[in-house]
Amino acid sequence: MADLPLTYLFDPVRYEDRAKAYSSCLGGRRFAIAHQTPGTTITGQTSFVATTPTFLINQANSNGRRVILSNFALCQDGTPAGGVINILVALDPANRYSSGGTAIVAQSTMADSESTPGFTFRYNPTASAPSTVRYLYQWTQPIYPGAVFNPDLHDGVAIGDTGSILIYTWASTVGPTWTIGGFDVLEEG
Repeated sequence: MADLPLTYLFDPVRYEDRAKAYSSCLGGRRFAIAHQTPGTTITGQTSFVATTPTFLINQANSNGRRVILSNFALCQDGTPAGGVINILVALDPANRYSSGGTAIVAQSTMADSESTPGFTFRYNPTASAPSTVRYLYQWTQPIYPGAVFNPDLHDGVAIGDTGSILIYTWASTVGPTWTIGGFDVLEEG
């Protein structure tokens, strides 16, 4: 990428995609999610089941903020059976969290911010049955240990005061193993 002028952060017309990121960071409402024990791996599923997402972002509160998934990165670790890994992003206006899973606390990307997220992130939870689910994106990825899956959603997946973003990953016979490269989430409102 070519060097950018200093106006990169301050020219909202020319660099609109970065203006939102910068302002949400300064306001302390942009959060990064990575496992707080480096090197920890997470195993996906062996088939698609609506109640077993690999990752779940949910909220059920009245803080008046929308939760927006900007992008995420999953680093493939290990070799599942089968030729491809399936990845599906779903959106549901209901709080789908039911039980279990492991919570990871999102961290503000502004060093001096004391803001805490109004949403929860878990991996391998049990979700309740779909309410008004929308399957937004589905990808397949060839199996290459060390490959990084990194879709840029352009701040395009959002839930309101109550809702869930579910990310499913599966491969036949043996579930895919991931290291979380990071989830970039902002709160707005």
